[in-house]
Amino acid sequence: MNKKLIKNLFMTAAGVLAIAFVFLTNPVSVMAAGTGAVAINSVTIGGSNVNIVASASDLPASDDGIYYLYAEKVYQNGPSGNAVATAAVGPNAVFSVPLGMNTTECRLYDKFQICVLQGGSMVPVTNPRYITNPEVLGTAVAAKNNGKKGIILDGAKIGNGNNEVVELGVQQAAYNINLEDVIGGNGAVQYSYNGKVYGFDSVKLSQYDHCVRTTSNQGIGLTMVLLNPYAKGEEFMISPSSRGGIGRSNYYMMNTSEQKGLEYLEAVVSFLANRYNGRNGFGQVDNWVVANEVNAKNVWNYSSVSDELTYAQLYVDSLRVCYNAIKSKNSNATVCISLDQNWTHVHNPGSYYSARSMIEAINAVAKAQGNFDWAVAEHPYNYPMTWTSFWTPKNETAAAMIQHNINTPYLSMQNIEQLTDYLSLPEMRNTKGNVRPVLLTEIGYSSTQGEEAQAYAMVYAYQRAMTNSHIKMIIFNRQTDYPLEVRQGLSVGLTDQNGRRKLAFEVFKQMNGANGGTYVQQAAAYMGIANWNAEMNAR
Repeated sequence: MNKKLIKNLFMTAAGVLAIAFVFLTNPVSVMAAGTGAVAINSVTIGGSNVNIVASASDLPASDDGIYYLYAEKVYQNGPSGNAVATAAVGPNAVFSVPLGMNTTECRLYDKFQICVLQGGSMVPVTNPRYITNPEVLGTAVAAKNNGKKGIILDGAKIGNGNNEVVELGVQQAAYNINLEDVIGGNGAVQYSYNGKVYGFDSVKLSQYDHCVRTTSNQGIGLTMVLLNPYAKGEEFMISPSSRGGIGRSNYYMMNTSEQKGLEYLEAVVSFLANRYNGRNGFGQVDNWVVANEVNAKNVWNYSSVSDELTYAQLYVDSLRVCYNAIKSKNSNATVCISLDQNWTHVHNPGSYYSARSMIEAINAVAKAQGNFDWAVAEHPYNYPMTWTSFWTPKNETAAAMIQHNINTPYLSMQNIEQLTDYLSLPEMRNTKGNVRPVLLTEIGYSSTQGEEAQAYAMVYAYQRAMTNSHIKMIIFNRQTDYPLEVRQGLSVGLTDQNGRRKLAFEVFKQMNGANGGTYVQQAAAYMGIANWNAEMNAR
């Protein structure tokens, strides 16, 4: 195991657990000499086959001298059914099995494990590993917009003669899809996937189609957040670990623990990724976020599981299914995990994890079973969220929450470089050795402390994003004040509920244009920042 990874993971208690998880899920690391040390080195798609390459530094004992390769569903543990391929026990082994796309034997989402016969029983000698290159099945679709300036859309203002986002010069937008909306309803839209036909709701889909097609026609890049709420009659979409909490949370862990739930998740995400791949007339989604703020699990991704690594395993299972489905339709799409601003602070152990310990757990689980190129969707709100004027902290407690070191309790735009510095560590990089992209998919500033404070906070945040090369976009919450948020002290819209445009509307519109420098000067003067460039902590 990489010494730097060990050192980094030891920074938190969750890191210690992550190390334990890596060792426990890699038998090769803990086997005694003479019992065998076998590893699956790669599981990749090549043409119409899945190719599995394995090696052994110490041959395992075997009744018959044969390696047995098993393909298992996400929820299966240990060898299940019959072996799909065999090879002679030796220092190297290569297996090739049909991928089976568009058949009931599709293996795009399967995990592979090698076993040997010992004492008449099948004994696993490797850790399960998943396919790591689903993108070879997809077509690379160029992003609609590479600009960073974004907004969370007001559904009532999408198209139909309303060109507010065009006037604002919006480059990126975010919107939510409830999976249950698509699965339920009239079933009029037929989708054949892996040997089965699914019926999806044409009424709800027409609403999503309108959003995606309109933003695409406007040249706006779109990020879609996949959410899993409760819907009566569709409990199979919710993980068994979450069903006891129905009615307690906004959204629930996706179901990869049962065959029906797994099949529907594969099908509906594949359907959406295919529909919105930019080639079918329905528009284009460039980025997908799997669930919302998953470290705050009891609020946004409920599961009764309290152990963080067990929870991370369930989440990575759903993340990987969505990733494989999406990348197999658009190889250029970005697929993200979602975290909130609580970097090391923990509200309620067992029901709320810090963002850093969560990302460590996700990274450990993914690496143990076949690393893949997930990205990070982060929500770096101020502390407290309702306090816009971060340049004059609300009190000493608030000031202590935002620090310029890796142990900072919270992330905000004041110290966002701590996240990208952390992701720049070798052990956190993606499979190509690159820093995982960061998408700031939700951040907002309330006008309750004055419209100037809101407007200039946005200028600061936008400039911070522009001067950090690892940040792909910054999407402000939101286009229009939302009643529930307003009652909570978060009047974060560019316009109020009556449509009146705040100062933030004009500033958002102009801050990346010819007058952008003027707004920077005004923001610096308003905040009392003498050295703006130094304040940006450029990366």
